[in-house]
Amino acid sequence: MDDDVASDRRRREELGLIKAFLGIRDPSRRQRILELAEELADHAASETAGLAFASTDASLGDAPRDRPGRTE
Repeated sequence: MDDDVASDRRRREELGLIKAFLGIRDPSRRQRILELAEELADHAASETAGLAFASTDASLGDAPRDRPGRTE
């Protein structure tokens, strides 16, 4: 049942995003939004991949910690 609720919520988000996107008449703004969305998706995928790697790599020991000098 929780999967159905999450699926419905995601579907509403998707439809809201599509509706808002289609309401933008300026093609260059639509293109910029598309580029930003793709960048965010790529960033999220790389973070997820990094976390999956960290959780399966026994040589890392404990969970990754922030290191001095690291910027994000």
